[in-house]
Amino acid sequence: MKKQIALVCMALAGAGMLFANGTQDAGGKATAKKNTNGAVHLVFSSDQVGSSTYVKSAGLGQLWQKYLPAGSAIDIQPTSPGGMAAPYLFANGVADIAFCNGAPAKWAYETGNLGKPATKDFRALVGSLSAISAVNFMTTSFIKKYGYDQIEDVIANKKPIRIGCSPKGSMDYRCLELLLSYLKVTPEDIKSWGGDIVNGGSSDLSDMLKNGKLDMILDHTSAESSSMVQNAMTNDLHFTQWKDATLDYFVSQGFERVKLPANSFKGQTKDIINAGTPDCVFVKKDMPDDVAYALTKAMCENRDELVKQYPSMIPFDPQTCWQPGKVGGVPLHPGAERYFREKGWMK
Repeated sequence: MKKQIALVCMALAGAGMLFANGTQDAGGKATAKKNTNGAVHLVFSSDQVGSSTYVKSAGLGQLWQKYLPAGSAIDIQPTSPGGMAAPYLFANGVADIAFCNGAPAKWAYETGNLGKPATKDFRALVGSLSAISAVNFMTTSFIKKYGYDQIEDVIANKKPIRIGCSPKGSMDYRCLELLLSYLKVTPEDIKSWGGDIVNGGSSDLSDMLKNGKLDMILDHTSAESSSMVQNAMTNDLHFTQWKDATLDYFVSQGFERVKLPANSFKGQTKDIINAGTPDCVFVKKDMPDDVAYALTKAMCENRDELVKQYPSMIPFDPQTCWQPGKVGGVPLHPGAERYFREKGWMK
C-alpha cells in the first residue's frame, strides 16, 4: 500500500510540474486568469510530496477539474509553510488555493500574524474539514502529587508543572501562548515556581515524558496522532478538560469547540471538548466568482465520497461549513456565498 501511495504521489507531483507553466507568471506568481475558452489554471499550495495533506490536495484537484471548464488545470505545489503562515501565500502571490487553519487566518486577516502585517488578499471557501484541536494531558503522577487535574487550577495555585510543546512559531506553541496569556502567567512565572516550558519535536518530548522529565504535553493534533497514541500507551496519563471560560476565550480568538470522543486514547474514558482550529480551504480574493462557485459546489456535492477517501474530513458539513465560526471569521468568497445561498443553507 505504501508503495502504491508513493507511486501515486510521484505521478501527481509530475503532473503538477506539467501544469506549472500555465499557472504562474514570469515572476513565479500564481495567476487565476481564464483562457479564451474559459479554462483556468490554478496553483494549490500544499504540504510536502507524500504527506497526507498532499495526497488529499491532489484528490481535491482531480475532483475540482471535473467541475471546471475543459482544459482547466490545477497545479499542486508543495510550497505551504503550514497553517500558521499559509494566509501569506496569497499576499505573496504564491497560491490561488491553500489549506489554512481558521484561527491563524483570522489573525492574519484582522491584525497580522507572525510579525507580519494584516493581509486581506484571501477569502474563505469552506471550513471545519478536520477534527484537530489542542489535545493535552497531564501525568497521573503529577495529579496525585499536587491534587489538580485542570491546568487552570495548576496555574492558579502556582504548581511546578513542566510543559512540553513544539517550538515557537508552531500552532502548538501558539495555543500554549494563548492559554498562558489568558491565565495571566508567563513562562518565566512558571519557571520561578520550579516548572518549565520545554520546546522540542514529538519524539524528543515523548522521550522526556517517559523519563519523568515532563508533566504535561500540548499538541494541536487529532485522535489519529501517532505520537499521542504512543504516549498514552506507554505512560499513565490523564487527558484534561479545559474550563468553559477558557474555551470561551479561545472561541473569541477564532477557535472552535472540537469534540475528542471518548476512548480516542488509552485511559480517556469520557468525551473531551477542546479548543481547535480545523483545516479550511481559502482562495485568492480575486479568484473569478464562477471558479470559486465551482470549487465549492464540487466539494459539497461530493462530501460523502471525500470522507470515504479521506476519513479525517468527517467533520465537513456542507450545510454549516460556511459559518463565520467555521472559517475563522474571514469573509466568504462571493462565489462560495452564492452557492450556499442557492442551496438555502445561508440566509
